[in-house]
Amino acid sequence: MEHPIAAAVAEKWVAVAEADQEPEADQEPGAVDRLAARLLAVADACRSVLRDGQPEITSAAQFEECAKVADRLRDLEPVDPALARRARELVEQVDAGGAAHWQDPVRTVVVSGAAMLFAFGGAALGGEAGNVTTVVVTAVLGSATLFAAILAARRPVWRANAEVIMPMVRRHGL
Repeated sequence: MEHPIAAAVAEKWVAVAEADQEPEADQEPGAVDRLAARLLAVADACRSVLRDGQPEITSAAQFEECAKVADRLRDLEPVDPALARRARELVEQVDAGGAAHWQDPVRTVVVSGAAMLFAFGGAALGGEAGNVTTVVVTAVLGSATLFAAILAARRPVWRANAEVIMPMVRRHGL
């Protein structure tokens, strides 16, 4: 059984495809507005809604759908000022959400520094002693620790925002 929100989003994409097929889609400004409205309906259907009615991205699936919509909206110039404003806001939300945000940068620097010190120090000591196993093990463990520290600390902005606003979500999206 398909998730009801996923089904609603799929229906909205069908409406977008129909708007793309309209013969006057390239000539009539109203056709551009209809396409923009249908694209925005996709984004509205997939995003979570806060208590104040504001749509927000709170999952990777929502971000992916909104990114597809934003890519399409970048090429459109709706005549209706309200549609143009909403399209611009969605594009800005996706652009800002895709950037990286560092969680606890001080801890990340300390752990990364310790991992590099362990890797290089162990490799130097192992090389000095002529022990290849020590060189390999410390280099691998230090590199893995550095990778894990950076992976754990670097998050997309949409995810960091979602963690903060999750208690305020009235309706969850995709």
